[in-house]
Amino acid sequence: MAGRRRNERAEQVREAIIQAAARTIGEKGYDKTSIARVAEEAGIAHGSVYLHFENRQALFDSLLPTLGRRMLDFIRRRTRHTRTVLERERVGLEANFAYLSTHPHLHRLTNEAEFFAPEAHREFYDHLAEGYVRALRRAHAAGELPGYTDADLEPMAYMLMGAREFLLSRYCVTGTEVRPLPQEVERIYMTVVARALSATTPLPDEAAPSPEHAADALREAAETDFGRGVV
Repeated sequence: MAGRRRNERAEQVREAIIQAAARTIGEKGYDKTSIARVAEEAGIAHGSVYLHFENRQALFDSLLPTLGRRMLDFIRRRTRHTRTVLERERVGLEANFAYLSTHPHLHRLTNEAEFFAPEAHREFYDHLAEGYVRALRRAHAAGELPGYTDADLEPMAYMLMGAREFLLSRYCVTGTEVRPLPQEVERIYMTVVARALSATTPLPDEAAPSPEHAADALREAAETDFGRGVV
């Protein structure tokens, strides 16, 4: 009994540290988040942090796997009973933005992790993409996504993920606050997605990839001075 209480207390302290670190990063960024600040925010002794995390980097490395997983679990619960790929995309989008608006620190924590916890950042996005691709494959196997092959699904997942990132930054984030996605923006997003995912006609000529144009752009870019045109 005593051992169980100690374990429960240790878990409570660890959770308090993680939440305090997330709030501090959300307000000040990784670079200004010290062990001392986290301990003060958590209301515990400075040395108590080191009973759970070897150093500041170890704490940083644990944040996104822990907190990001909780967001993904929330989205999975919300999308579990959806019946079509479009319903899943709409419900998942709403769940994603609802979670971020009620846990605003997660936006900055995720973005800055690319530089301050790069391995955790990469693993989080790999995990996110893998789940997205699995869902698209289930839809594809059920006869949805006509006109696409299995090889198309991973790039499709990354495009949808990227669209969410930019919509979040443009329409929802103000300082340390994150608002829900405006309904009109959601409507436009879903309109574009619905039309894209149901497409069966070949690409028109003007939209088809052109190796010649791509090579020409690459040559011109290589010859362009970074400083050219800068006053």
